[in-house]
Amino acid sequence: MMDPILFVMGVLVLLQTSPNLAMSQSGDGAVRVNFCCPDEEILRLRTVWDNLPTGTLQAECVRKKGAKNILEGIEISVLDSKNNQTEVKRTLAKLGNKMPKCGRGLKITRLHTNLYANATSHFYPYGSGYVRILTDGSHVRLLTDGFTVAFDMSSIIRPAEKVDTEDYCLADTWETDNGDSFDDDNEILALSCDPCLEEVLCYFARIFFNGLTGRRRLLIGGDVRQGVIFDNIVRIGDKNGDNAVNFEEFESKIVDYLKIAFKILDRDNDGSIDEVLTNEAIKEYRLEFFEQILENAVEYFDSNEDTSISTEDFLSVLRFNDRNEDGEVTIYELIGLSLINLPAPLYTAYTLLDEDQDEKLTVDEMFGFLRRTFTIIDSNGDCNINLEEIVTALGASNLKEDFQLAIQLIGQQYITLAKYFVDGFIAKADSNKDTKVTLEEIVKFADFSFIDRSIQIALSMGYPNGPTFSYLTGGYRRGHGTWREQRDRAVVVWLTTLNTFLDNPVYQSTPPTHCGLAGQGE
Repeated sequence: MMDPILFVMGVLVLLQTSPNLAMSQSGDGAVRVNFCCPDEEILRLRTVWDNLPTGTLQAECVRKKGAKNILEGIEISVLDSKNNQTEVKRTLAKLGNKMPKCGRGLKITRLHTNLYANATSHFYPYGSGYVRILTDGSHVRLLTDGFTVAFDMSSIIRPAEKVDTEDYCLADTWETDNGDSFDDDNEILALSCDPCLEEVLCYFARIFFNGLTGRRRLLIGGDVRQGVIFDNIVRIGDKNGDNAVNFEEFESKIVDYLKIAFKILDRDNDGSIDEVLTNEAIKEYRLEFFEQILENAVEYFDSNEDTSISTEDFLSVLRFNDRNEDGEVTIYELIGLSLINLPAPLYTAYTLLDEDQDEKLTVDEMFGFLRRTFTIIDSNGDCNINLEEIVTALGASNLKEDFQLAIQLIGQQYITLAKYFVDGFIAKADSNKDTKVTLEEIVKFADFSFIDRSIQIALSMGYPNGPTFSYLTGGYRRGHGTWREQRDRAVVVWLTTLNTFLDNPVYQSTPPTHCGLAGQGE
C-alpha cells in the first residue's frame, strides 16, 4: 500500500530539452537528470513518526542483487523547446547518481510518463488539473494546470516552482520499509526537498492551512461551505485582491502577526529579542501586548468592518436565532433572556463595556475598558502587570486567601514552563551565536528536535494541577456539602469578587490614554 508514504500524484510528465545539455542521439537531444540509486541498489522509503503532526519521510538506497536502473535510454514524450504545443520524442540520460539531502522536507512526486494515455480521473481525484515538468537544462519547472493538484500533508506542488537539476532525482523502482515493492513501466518517482517543511513556522502554517482548506487548498471568500470564520481569513489575508487566500498569503499573514509580537518583545528596539531571557520579560506583560491582541481580534471578527463587534458580524451562523425574522439577532434572541436578568456582576460588566447600551462593542469602548482594568491591576504604575499584581488586585476585591493561593500555584506553573520553553527556543534560534535573536532567525527556525521535546514536556507537565484547578471551580470536595453546593459556593466567591472589582471608581473615570501613574506612561 502507498498510503504510508504519502505520495503526491501527478497525471502528466512533459520533459523539455535544452541545447545547453543536449546529447546527440539519432539527431535528437537527450534530457539529462540525476538518478536516485545506481545499479544493484533500490530506493527504500520509510516514514519515521515522532510527536509532530506528520511523520518524516526518509529515503535511502539499499543493496538489491540484480537491480538495474532502466530509466536511462527510455523514450518519452516531451514538448519541443521551440514550440510547447509540438510533441516530440526524446530519451532520458543519466547526469549522475545523487539524492537530495533533506531534513524533514523530503518531497516525493509520483509521475506518469505517458502523455495522455491512461490519464483518467482516478489519477487526480481532488481536482481537474495535472502536473507538468519542464526542464531547461538547469532547472525543473513544476507547473500546474486546472484548479488544484492532488497532494497530501507531506508535500505540495506550487505553480511555476523551480527545482535545480542538482536538487532532485528520479527512480523507476522503489520499496517501502514494510517490504512492499513497486515497479511500474509508466511511473517514475521524483525526489526533491520542500524548503517549507524544513522550517518550523512554515511547517505548522502548512498543516494549519491544509486543515482549514481540506482538499481544495484555497480559501475563497463568500463560499457558503466555509462560513464566517473562513470569510474573515480571506478578508484580512487576501493581499492580491482576488477574494481568495492561498498558502503564501496565509503564511504571510502569520508572519505579520509575528512581526507585531516581535516588536513588542524588542523593548530596546535593537532588532533582537534577547531581552526575553530575563526573568522580568516572562513574568511581566505590557499594556501594548494586550492592546495588540485586542486590535487584531477586532480586525478579524469585524466582518462588516464597522469598527465594532456585534451579532451583526456573525449573522451567517446566528441566523437561526433570529426569532422574529427581522434580519437582526439581538442579545436577547441569542441567550434567551434579558441582560438585566443576568447575575448583577455580569450585568455591571456589560454596562461598563457597552457604554451606550446599543449592543455593539466599539473599539473605543473595548480599549477604554481594557485600559481601566490595566490601571487597576498595575499598582506600581510601571506599565507592566505580573502575577503578583493580579493576585493582589483580586485580594483587594475580597477574593478569599485560599483562592489566591490556588491562582498563584497555577500561575507559577505556567510561568515556569514558559520560561523553560522561551530560554530553550532563544538559545536554539540564535543560529549565528551572536547572542542576538532576530526576526529572520525566528522565521527560519528549523530545530524540530527541540519542538518534539517541547511537545513531550508540554503534554506531560502542561495540564493544570487537577485538585488545585478544581478548588477554584468548586469541583474539589472539601468539608461538608454536596458537589453542587461546593460548586455554588465557588460561583458565589467569584461573583462577589467580580462585583467588588468592578465597583472600583476607576471604571467611572475617563479611560487613560497612556499607562502609568497619573496617566504618565511610555
